[in-house]
Amino acid sequence: MLNRTNQQGMTFWGLLVISALFIFFAILFFKLLPPYMEYGKVKTALENLKVQPNVGTMEKPDIANSLQRRFDIDDVNNVDLKKDLLVEKKPGTTTIRIKYERRVPIAYNVSALIDFEHSIQVNAR
Repeated sequence: MLNRTNQQGMTFWGLLVISALFIFFAILFFKLLPPYMEYGKVKTALENLKVQPNVGTMEKPDIANSLQRRFDIDDVNNVDLKKDLLVEKKPGTTTIRIKYERRVPIAYNVSALIDFEHSIQVNAR
């Protein structure tokens, strides 16, 4: 009978698999971090727009101009306000929504598609 109490640790192949998984998830994290940081800037711009006076009475081009100025300062380049900005006016409230998607190439022909959406409601005064 063999006594294997002296063997401890991980084999070379086990270490290789764990290392490959760690590297894969590290690359995935660093590829997906910039789109989520940009989404944070978009969300902040919308929240700042909410406290701007008379935003509930503004028309879509005025809202787009105000947001575009904020996006230029914050270096947001992947949002096209002409097609991604939705303004819905109802009696008493206005809903401003930005909905866009971002495709991030991971490796070769593999890419990640991320959908972003954020909306605010303001009172139409």
